[in-house]
Order: sequence, then structure tokens, then C-alpha cells
Amino acid sequence: MHLIRDALLMIRDIGKTNRVVNIWGALLNIPQLIGGLLFITTPVGQLVLATVILTLVIAGQIHRKTPFSRLIGLCHIPWLALLPWLVYRLQIVELPVHLQIWGYYVAATIFISLVFDAFDVYRYAKGQRTFSWASKAGSA
Repeated sequence: MHLIRDALLMIRDIGKTNRVVNIWGALLNIPQLIGGLLFITTPVGQLVLATVILTLVIAGQIHRKTPFSRLIGLCHIPWLALLPWLVYRLQIVELPVHLQIWGYYVAATIFISLVFDAFDVYRYAKGQRTFSWASKAGSA
């Protein structure tokens, strides 16, 4: 099991198959990674960085076992605990403006992603096990 390699392979597979999802993934994860590194000395930066790495590893393992599964969104479960804490912290702690902007960006994109994830789990439960765009993966 190669945790980071599997996550990178998942990103590559999705990128080859669906440009929109690939762009969304970049808009979601790259700012989290960069901001987490930039703000590594803060609790917000540390937790966001750790959570994005954890979610990418989990997503990579889900994709390795069942490529393009709608259950890949389950990787965001750690955000169900972190998102309320993040929003609360942004509101009560006086933080530098650039950290606040990044924090609210992270919170907004994760919230949107969690909404998508809820619909994907619902569709999975209704029998739509993989994404409709995943059929392109077989012909690529």
C-alpha cells in the first residue's frame, strides 16, 4: 500500500477523465495544502493541512479499491468535525486578514464539497455506484 502514490494516481485518473472535477479538486485541495504550509505555525493551518492530507490518502485508498466510486466523498468525514470548529475559530479569534480570508475560503469550499458528497452518497444508495463520467475512463 503506497498511500501518497495512490492519492496521486487517483488525481491523475480523475484528471484524465473529467476536467471539471479535476478543476474542482484543484480549487479545493491546492489552497488547503499551500495555506496549511504557509500557516503551519497556527492551529488552523496545522489542522487544515493534516486534514487535507488525511482526506487525500483516504480518497486514494477508496479509488484504489473501487475506481470512481461515489463513496469517494466519504474521505471528507473528518471535515464534519473540523468545519464547525474552523468557522467558530475564525469568528472568535482575532487572526491576520490573510489567514481569515484563507480560512473562510477553506470553509466555503469544504461546505460545498460536503453538499456534493451527501448527494453522491444518496445516489450510491440508490444504485448509482460510480460517476456517470467514469465511463470515459474505460475508453481512455
